[in-house]
Amino acid sequence: MKSMKNLLGVAAVSAVIAAGFASTSARAQEAPEHYAMVVFLKGSEFFNWAYAGFQDAAKTVGATTELQGPADWDASAEARAVDQLVAKGVKGIAVTAGDADTLVASINAAMDKSVPVLTFDSDSPKSKRLLFVGTNNFNAGFAAGKAIGEKHGDNARAGISLFPGNDAVNQRIQGFKAGLASVAPGAKVIAEVNDEGDLQKAEQVNTAMLQANPEINVIFCAHGNPATGALAATRNVGRDQGDNKIDVVAWAIDVPILLGVQEGEFTMTVAQNPYMMGVQSFLQLWSAAHPTQFDNMNHPGFGNVPTADLDTGVKILMQGDPAVEALMTPPQL
Repeated sequence: MKSMKNLLGVAAVSAVIAAGFASTSARAQEAPEHYAMVVFLKGSEFFNWAYAGFQDAAKTVGATTELQGPADWDASAEARAVDQLVAKGVKGIAVTAGDADTLVASINAAMDKSVPVLTFDSDSPKSKRLLFVGTNNFNAGFAAGKAIGEKHGDNARAGISLFPGNDAVNQRIQGFKAGLASVAPGAKVIAEVNDEGDLQKAEQVNTAMLQANPEINVIFCAHGNPATGALAATRNVGRDQGDNKIDVVAWAIDVPILLGVQEGEFTMTVAQNPYMMGVQSFLQLWSAAHPTQFDNMNHPGFGNVPTADLDTGVKILMQGDPAVEALMTPPQL
């Protein structure tokens, strides 16, 4: 009888072990979780940095990723990409809003279907998104305005190159004006032009702005695209060097911009941290997709993420800063 009991005990333990192996084998055969990033300008160095961080973070938990979005600036195409990814069954989506309002319906629809969505770099604050991951754009614009105010004082006369409808751009401009006023109350913003997110258009409208307003001595580029066009505009009016040189403030870490800073063509560039945006975007999506015993306070049914936005920081890069050289090698996707 004792022998029989031992055999039954061994059999029970063996059954448990076998069941454990079967469960482990089944999990191993399951497809890895799949997450997506959606951008409004696929192929840009900035978003390549962001996606590299997204990929690297995903690898730490064995998840797979994909990058979607239009090659040309098109917020409607972005919204369609979000809809398609939800239909495809992705586990979570990080999206940078080319236009704050255009993305609202698609983000809300995804969240209503229990697909966690967060915004990075450029927000859609009226949507149900979980949180925003990226630069505090007001503070970054403030830092740029303060730097220009410290250089030119009350003599600063700025023109701004922008495109409308983007929450991040709006915040940067507000911050720039506040930063300028904080150290140079007599400084003025003379004109603002719509570059439509296009380099050639940026050259045209900035040239026209400088011709109409010869007192301008600074061009603040409120996003990544217009800097090269704005610099060309200063050449077009013969004010790209010497005492009459117009300072061009870029907002990018693309290699041509960094080279321009290194060579003194651009006075400075506002350097965000897109790689960290990608890392944090993935980590927060993964957390949101895995609820614990305590619900998300702001978004019941999802796992926990911060209730406040995550600021990934900014640095004003000028000629001679060692960080310029360090950023010269962009990620290979």
